[in-house]
Amino acid sequence: MKKTIMLSLLIALSVAARATDYSYMVFTLNDNTTQSIPASDLSITFSGGNLIATSGSSTVTIALSNLQKMAFSNESSTTGIQAIESAALTIDDTTEIYDMNGRRIPSGSQLSRGIYIIKSNGRTSKVQVK
Repeated sequence: MKKTIMLSLLIALSVAARATDYSYMVFTLNDNTTQSIPASDLSITFSGGNLIATSGSSTVTIALSNLQKMAFSNESSTTGIQAIESAALTIDDTTEIYDMNGRRIPSGSQLSRGIYIIKSNGRTSKVQVK
């Protein structure tokens, strides 16, 4: 019994030591939006189907059914595509097309369904091919 308690204490201390290396706790919701809170003095509780994270004067309350994942990070929020608009687009020989992994698509290629980054005439746009 004493060994189990000591092992549990050591594991808890090692997890706590790792968490202090990060500045923020970032929560990703089911709609892929994020919310963050400072990791210093972080306290997480659960009540009425909600996760309640408190750090100093900051509080984040998230319905557990809406929580996709949570992770420690050194950045307060992540960046990415917030909205995608459909539009007709004219592509010429100077247009550069990239997929979401950053790979350049050869000119003249047929684009399959998906999201692409288009650079044309000094502008960069995110487009969705349906």
